[in-house]
Amino acid sequence: MHQPMLAQTGRLEDLSRPGYLYEPKLDGTRAMCYKDSRLIFVNRRERDITERYPEFDLLQDIKAGRCVLDGEIVVFDSKGNPDFRLLQKREQSSSTMRKALSVRHPATYVVFDVLMKDGADLTSTPLIERRRKLQMIITESKFLRTIVSSTDGMKLWELAKRRGIEGVMAKRIDSIYEEGRRSSSWLKFKTTSTLDCIIVGYTSELRPLSSLALGLIDASSIIFIGKVGTGFTDAFMGSLKTRLDEIKVEDPPVINPPEQPVIWTKPQLVCEVEYLEITPQLHLRAPSFKRLREDRLPGDCTLDQIKGS
Repeated sequence: MHQPMLAQTGRLEDLSRPGYLYEPKLDGTRAMCYKDSRLIFVNRRERDITERYPEFDLLQDIKAGRCVLDGEIVVFDSKGNPDFRLLQKREQSSSTMRKALSVRHPATYVVFDVLMKDGADLTSTPLIERRRKLQMIITESKFLRTIVSSTDGMKLWELAKRRGIEGVMAKRIDSIYEEGRRSSSWLKFKTTSTLDCIIVGYTSELRPLSSLALGLIDASSIIFIGKVGTGFTDAFMGSLKTRLDEIKVEDPPVINPPEQPVIWTKPQLVCEVEYLEITPQLHLRAPSFKRLREDRLPGDCTLDQIKGS
Protein backbone atom coordinates (compact mmCIF):
# COMPACT_ATOMS: atom_id res chain seq x y z
CA MET A 1 0.00 0.00 0.00
CA HIS A 2 1.12 3.54 -0.74
CA GLN A 3 1.10 6.21 1.97
CA PRO A 4 -0.33 9.61 0.96
CA MET A 5 1.85 12.70 0.91
CA LEU A 6 0.73 15.25 3.50
CA ALA A 7 0.87 19.05 3.68
CA GLN A 8 2.29 21.45 6.22
CA THR A 9 0.34 24.50 7.40
CA GLY A 10 1.02 27.62 5.36
CA ARG A 11 0.82 31.33 6.15
CA LEU A 12 -1.43 33.66 4.19
CA GLU A 13 1.54 35.38 2.55
CA ASP A 14 2.48 31.99 1.06
CA LEU A 15 -0.61 32.23 -1.14
CA SER A 16 1.28 34.73 -3.30
CA ARG A 17 4.27 32.51 -3.94
CA PRO A 18 5.25 31.92 -7.58
CA GLY A 19 5.93 28.40 -8.82
CA TYR A 20 2.91 26.87 -7.09
CA LEU A 21 -0.41 25.40 -8.18
CA TYR A 22 -3.31 26.37 -5.94
CA GLU A 23 -6.31 24.08 -5.49
CA PRO A 24 -9.49 24.06 -3.41
CA LYS A 25 -9.07 22.00 -0.23
CA LEU A 26 -11.88 19.47 -0.46
CA ASP A 27 -13.75 18.34 2.64
CA GLY A 28 -13.95 14.62 1.99
CA THR A 29 -12.16 11.32 2.54
CA ARG A 30 -8.61 10.97 1.21
CA ALA A 31 -8.30 7.75 -0.73
CA MET A 32 -5.78 5.97 -2.92
CA CYS A 33 -7.26 4.29 -5.99
CA TYR A 34 -5.53 1.14 -7.25
CA LYS A 35 -6.43 0.07 -10.78
CA ASP A 36 -5.61 -3.35 -12.20
CA SER A 37 -8.36 -5.68 -13.37
CA ARG A 38 -10.65 -3.78 -10.99
CA LEU A 39 -10.63 -0.65 -8.85
CA ILE A 40 -9.81 -0.66 -5.14
CA PHE A 41 -10.18 2.45 -2.96
CA VAL A 42 -8.16 2.57 0.28
CA ASN A 43 -8.41 5.30 2.94
CA ARG A 44 -5.65 6.68 5.16
CA ARG A 45 -6.27 3.97 7.74
CA GLU A 46 -5.41 1.47 4.97
CA ARG A 47 -8.98 0.15 4.93
CA ASP A 48 -10.55 -1.04 1.71
CA ILE A 49 -13.64 1.17 1.33
CA THR A 50 -14.53 0.19 -2.25
CA GLU A 51 -17.86 -1.42 -1.37
CA ARG A 52 -19.17 1.82 0.17
CA TYR A 53 -19.36 3.42 -3.27
CA PRO A 54 -21.23 1.21 -5.77
CA GLU A 55 -21.48 4.18 -8.15
CA PHE A 56 -17.69 4.07 -8.69
CA ASP A 57 -17.91 1.93 -11.82
CA LEU A 58 -15.00 3.88 -13.27
CA LEU A 59 -12.78 1.21 -14.81
CA GLN A 60 -13.31 2.44 -18.38
CA ASP A 61 -12.79 6.09 -17.40
CA ILE A 62 -9.18 5.53 -16.32
CA LYS A 63 -7.04 4.99 -19.42
CA ALA A 64 -4.27 2.89 -17.94
CA GLY A 65 -3.88 -0.83 -17.54
CA ARG A 66 -2.47 -0.39 -14.06
CA CYS A 67 -2.08 2.76 -12.01
CA VAL A 68 -2.18 4.26 -8.53
CA LEU A 69 -4.10 7.51 -8.09
CA ASP A 70 -4.39 9.89 -5.14
CA GLY A 71 -7.57 11.86 -4.57
CA GLU A 72 -10.50 12.80 -2.38
CA ILE A 73 -13.92 11.14 -2.19
CA VAL A 74 -16.47 13.95 -1.95
CA VAL A 75 -20.25 14.34 -1.80
CA PHE A 76 -21.27 17.69 -3.28
CA ASP A 77 -24.34 19.58 -2.07
CA SER A 78 -26.89 21.36 -4.25
CA LYS A 79 -24.60 24.42 -4.50
CA GLY A 80 -21.64 22.35 -5.67
CA ASN A 81 -19.76 22.55 -2.37
CA PRO A 82 -18.32 19.50 -0.59
CA ASP A 83 -20.64 18.38 2.23
CA PHE A 84 -18.88 16.16 4.75
CA ARG A 85 -22.12 15.44 6.65
CA LEU A 86 -23.60 13.83 3.57
CA LEU A 87 -20.39 11.88 3.05
CA GLN A 88 -20.57 10.63 6.64
CA LYS A 89 -24.04 9.25 5.95
CA ARG A 90 -22.46 7.25 3.17
CA GLU A 91 -19.55 6.09 5.31
CA GLN A 92 -21.72 5.04 8.23
CA SER A 93 -24.45 3.37 6.19
CA SER A 94 -25.23 -0.34 6.35
CA SER A 95 -24.54 -2.54 3.35
CA THR A 96 -28.28 -2.72 2.61
CA MET A 97 -28.49 1.09 2.30
CA ARG A 98 -25.43 1.65 0.11
CA LYS A 99 -27.16 1.36 -3.24
CA ALA A 100 -30.00 3.70 -2.28
CA LEU A 101 -27.61 6.30 -0.82
CA SER A 102 -25.41 6.14 -3.91
CA VAL A 103 -28.41 7.49 -5.83
CA ARG A 104 -29.62 9.93 -3.17
CA HIS A 105 -26.17 11.30 -2.23
CA PRO A 106 -23.77 10.24 -5.01
CA ALA A 107 -20.05 10.60 -4.36
CA THR A 108 -17.35 11.84 -6.72
CA TYR A 109 -13.71 10.79 -6.77
CA VAL A 110 -11.68 13.96 -7.36
CA VAL A 111 -8.18 12.96 -8.48
CA PHE A 112 -5.17 15.20 -7.93
CA ASP A 113 -2.15 12.94 -8.40
CA VAL A 114 -0.81 9.80 -10.04
CA LEU A 115 1.94 7.76 -8.36
CA MET A 116 2.30 4.90 -10.81
CA LYS A 117 1.20 4.16 -14.38
CA ASP A 118 1.62 0.83 -16.15
CA GLY A 119 4.59 -0.18 -14.01
CA ALA A 120 6.37 3.18 -14.16
CA ASP A 121 7.03 4.82 -10.78
CA LEU A 122 6.15 8.52 -11.09
CA THR A 123 6.81 9.63 -7.51
CA SER A 124 10.15 11.24 -8.48
CA THR A 125 8.58 13.05 -11.44
CA PRO A 126 7.81 16.76 -10.88
CA LEU A 127 4.20 17.56 -10.01
CA ILE A 128 3.59 19.52 -13.21
CA GLU A 129 4.56 16.45 -15.27
CA ARG A 130 2.43 14.14 -13.12
CA ARG A 131 -0.53 16.46 -13.73
CA ARG A 132 -0.04 16.23 -17.50
CA LYS A 133 0.01 12.45 -17.31
CA LEU A 134 -3.06 12.50 -15.08
CA GLN A 135 -5.01 14.58 -17.60
CA MET A 136 -4.14 12.06 -20.29
CA ILE A 137 -5.52 9.04 -18.44
CA ILE A 138 -8.68 10.46 -16.81
CA THR A 139 -11.97 10.75 -18.68
CA GLU A 140 -14.16 12.92 -16.48
CA SER A 141 -17.68 11.76 -15.66
CA LYS A 142 -20.38 12.34 -13.07
CA PHE A 143 -18.41 10.33 -10.50
CA LEU A 144 -14.83 11.09 -11.57
CA ARG A 145 -13.09 14.47 -11.88
CA THR A 146 -9.60 15.90 -11.83
CA ILE A 147 -8.88 18.72 -9.41
CA VAL A 148 -9.13 22.29 -10.69
CA SER A 149 -6.12 24.50 -10.08
CA SER A 150 -5.02 28.12 -10.38
CA THR A 151 -1.80 30.12 -10.24
CA ASP A 152 -3.58 32.87 -8.25
CA GLY A 153 -3.64 31.68 -4.64
CA MET A 154 -5.18 34.79 -3.09
CA LYS A 155 -8.05 34.86 -5.58
CA LEU A 156 -8.82 31.21 -4.84
CA TRP A 157 -8.58 31.90 -1.09
CA GLU A 158 -11.17 34.69 -1.30
CA LEU A 159 -13.45 32.44 -3.36
CA ALA A 160 -13.09 29.62 -0.81
CA LYS A 161 -14.10 31.97 2.02
CA ARG A 162 -17.12 33.28 0.13
CA ARG A 163 -18.39 29.81 -0.71
CA GLY A 164 -17.65 28.30 2.70
CA ILE A 165 -15.14 25.80 1.29
CA GLU A 166 -12.65 24.25 3.73
CA GLY A 167 -9.61 26.04 2.35
CA VAL A 168 -6.84 26.04 -0.24
CA MET A 169 -3.89 23.77 -1.05
CA ALA A 170 -0.62 25.07 -2.51
CA LYS A 171 1.69 22.61 -4.27
CA ARG A 172 5.10 23.42 -5.70
CA ILE A 173 5.06 22.63 -9.41
CA ASP A 174 8.49 20.96 -9.29
CA SER A 175 7.76 18.88 -6.16
CA ILE A 176 8.20 15.12 -6.14
CA TYR A 177 5.63 12.89 -4.39
CA GLU A 178 6.97 12.24 -0.88
CA GLU A 179 5.04 9.20 0.33
CA GLY A 180 3.95 9.30 3.97
CA ARG A 181 5.74 12.60 4.63
CA ARG A 182 4.32 15.94 5.74
CA SER A 183 6.25 18.07 3.29
CA SER A 184 6.82 21.81 2.95
CA SER A 185 6.34 21.36 -0.81
CA TRP A 186 2.62 21.11 -0.12
CA LEU A 187 0.93 23.74 2.05
CA LYS A 188 -2.62 23.90 3.40
CA PHE A 189 -4.68 26.93 4.35
CA LYS A 190 -7.95 26.50 6.24
CA THR A 191 -10.71 29.09 6.27
CA THR A 192 -11.52 28.14 9.88
CA SER A 193 -9.26 27.06 12.74
CA THR A 194 -9.62 23.32 13.18
CA LEU A 195 -7.52 20.51 14.60
CA ASP A 196 -7.56 16.76 14.27
CA CYS A 197 -7.32 15.56 17.89
CA ILE A 198 -7.00 12.20 19.58
CA ILE A 199 -9.87 11.36 21.91
CA VAL A 200 -8.11 10.25 25.11
CA GLY A 201 -11.13 10.08 27.43
CA TYR A 202 -14.40 11.66 28.47
CA THR A 203 -16.22 13.14 31.46
CA SER A 204 -19.67 12.34 32.85
CA GLU A 205 -20.46 15.44 34.89
CA LEU A 206 -23.97 16.42 33.77
CA ARG A 207 -24.70 13.73 31.19
CA PRO A 208 -23.43 10.20 30.54
CA LEU A 209 -20.99 11.89 28.16
CA SER A 210 -20.47 15.55 29.02
CA SER A 211 -17.21 16.26 27.22
CA LEU A 212 -14.35 14.63 25.36
CA ALA A 213 -10.76 14.86 26.58
CA LEU A 214 -8.40 15.67 23.73
CA GLY A 215 -4.74 15.10 23.06
CA LEU A 216 -2.02 15.78 20.50
CA ILE A 217 1.27 14.02 19.90
CA ASP A 218 4.40 15.94 20.83
CA ALA A 219 7.53 13.96 19.94
CA SER A 220 6.68 10.46 21.19
CA SER A 221 4.19 11.47 23.90
CA ILE A 222 0.55 12.57 23.95
CA ILE A 223 -0.19 15.87 25.67
CA PHE A 224 -3.60 16.90 27.00
CA ILE A 225 -4.91 20.04 25.25
CA GLY A 226 -8.31 20.42 26.89
CA LYS A 227 -11.89 19.19 26.61
CA VAL A 228 -14.72 19.82 24.18
CA GLY A 229 -18.33 19.70 25.39
CA THR A 230 -20.33 21.30 22.58
CA GLY A 231 -21.22 20.37 19.03
CA PHE A 232 -22.74 16.91 19.48
CA THR A 233 -26.30 15.63 19.46
CA ASP A 234 -27.66 13.40 22.23
CA ALA A 235 -28.02 10.50 19.82
CA PHE A 236 -24.42 10.83 18.67
CA MET A 237 -23.11 11.08 22.24
CA GLY A 238 -24.89 7.86 23.13
CA SER A 239 -23.35 5.91 20.28
CA LEU A 240 -19.91 7.44 20.88
CA LYS A 241 -19.99 6.63 24.60
CA THR A 242 -20.67 2.98 23.74
CA ARG A 243 -17.54 2.93 21.59
CA LEU A 244 -15.44 4.71 24.22
CA ASP A 245 -16.56 2.38 26.99
CA GLU A 246 -15.14 -0.52 25.01
CA ILE A 247 -11.64 1.00 25.13
CA LYS A 248 -11.53 2.40 28.69
CA VAL A 249 -8.19 2.24 30.54
CA GLU A 250 -7.11 3.00 34.10
CA ASP A 251 -3.98 5.03 33.41
CA PRO A 252 -4.06 8.31 31.48
CA PRO A 253 -2.53 8.08 28.00
CA VAL A 254 -1.34 11.70 28.32
CA ILE A 255 1.77 12.91 30.13
CA ASN A 256 0.04 15.96 31.66
CA PRO A 257 -3.37 14.80 32.92
CA PRO A 258 -5.64 17.50 34.38
CA GLU A 259 -6.58 17.59 38.05
CA GLN A 260 -10.29 17.13 37.25
CA PRO A 261 -11.44 13.51 36.92
CA VAL A 262 -11.47 11.98 33.43
CA ILE A 263 -12.54 8.52 32.31
CA TRP A 264 -9.53 7.58 30.20
CA THR A 265 -9.58 5.59 26.98
CA LYS A 266 -7.07 4.11 24.60
CA PRO A 267 -5.92 6.75 22.09
CA GLN A 268 -7.62 5.15 19.10
CA LEU A 269 -10.33 7.55 17.87
CA VAL A 270 -9.80 10.87 16.10
CA CYS A 271 -12.13 13.86 15.97
CA GLU A 272 -12.01 17.26 14.32
CA VAL A 273 -12.52 20.27 16.56
CA GLU A 274 -13.04 23.92 15.67
CA TYR A 275 -11.58 26.46 18.11
CA LEU A 276 -11.07 30.18 18.66
CA GLU A 277 -7.41 30.16 19.64
CA ILE A 278 -4.64 28.21 21.41
CA THR A 279 -3.61 29.43 24.87
CA PRO A 280 0.08 29.75 25.83
CA GLN A 281 -0.45 26.58 27.89
CA LEU A 282 -1.42 24.77 24.64
CA HIS A 283 -5.09 24.44 25.55
CA LEU A 284 -7.96 25.03 23.15
CA ARG A 285 -10.10 28.10 23.77
CA ALA A 286 -13.84 27.82 22.94
CA PRO A 287 -13.59 24.45 21.16
CA SER A 288 -16.56 22.92 19.36
CA PHE A 289 -16.82 19.33 18.17
CA LYS A 290 -17.21 19.02 14.38
CA ARG A 291 -17.08 15.28 13.65
CA LEU A 292 -15.34 11.98 14.08
CA ARG A 293 -12.60 11.40 11.53
CA GLU A 294 -12.70 7.70 10.72
CA ASP A 295 -10.24 8.40 7.89
CA ARG A 296 -7.58 9.83 10.19
CA LEU A 297 -4.96 7.99 12.25
CA PRO A 298 -4.02 9.00 15.80
CA GLY A 299 -0.48 9.39 14.51
CA ASP A 300 -1.69 12.23 12.28
CA CYS A 301 -2.73 14.29 15.32
CA THR A 302 0.52 16.05 16.06
CA LEU A 303 1.38 19.32 17.72
CA ASP A 304 2.78 20.40 14.34
CA GLN A 305 -0.79 21.32 13.36
CA ILE A 306 -0.57 24.19 15.86
CA LYS A 307 3.03 25.08 15.21
CA GLY A 308 2.45 25.06 11.46
CA SER A 309 5.65 23.18 10.84
